[in-house]
Amino acid sequence: MSSELPVEHCPALPAGWTFHLKLEPDADGEYGGEAELWEGPSLRCRMLLTRYGTDRSAALARVNARVEHWLSEWLARPHTGNTAFGEL
Repeated sequence: MSSELPVEHCPALPAGWTFHLKLEPDADGEYGGEAELWEGPSLRCRMLLTRYGTDRSAALARVNARVEHWLSEWLARPHTGNTAFGEL
């Protein structure tokens, strides 16, 4: 995955975070793909993106809004102690 997007098309990220995006049209022209948010070497979020419309600029704006919303909620929570996933 790559995030070779112009800066104006990337979500606002804190220092040390990176964003990777694969966004392509399907057979019907609807954009979709996958987005990843990394904090340093650690993957913090992977999003599946489906049916984001046929306009690439509008799809990128929707992706950025979703990423920034997730990030603001994640940063608002405490992250102390063992916050790893548990066994199911």
